[in-house]
Amino acid sequence: MCVHVHLATGLPDGVLTWVDRTAGHTLVYAGPTLTRGGRLTAAGRTAVDIALAAVGGERLATAGPCPLRLAG
Repeated sequence: MCVHVHLATGLPDGVLTWVDRTAGHTLVYAGPTLTRGGRLTAAGRTAVDIALAAVGGERLATAGPCPLRLAG
């Protein structure tokens, strides 16, 4: 399964990550404290991996790349 990680600035107070699983991929929303310069920090990668594990998902290091879908 592939994983998309998005920076989310509107998560509720105290929420660092949010996971939304669908049949084809997993979306992870990460709060701004987990990123620097548009990339996950080491703590951010750990928080995302913990969130993925909580819903039975794969770790970032083992998740496959998402296929490119062109609008058409």
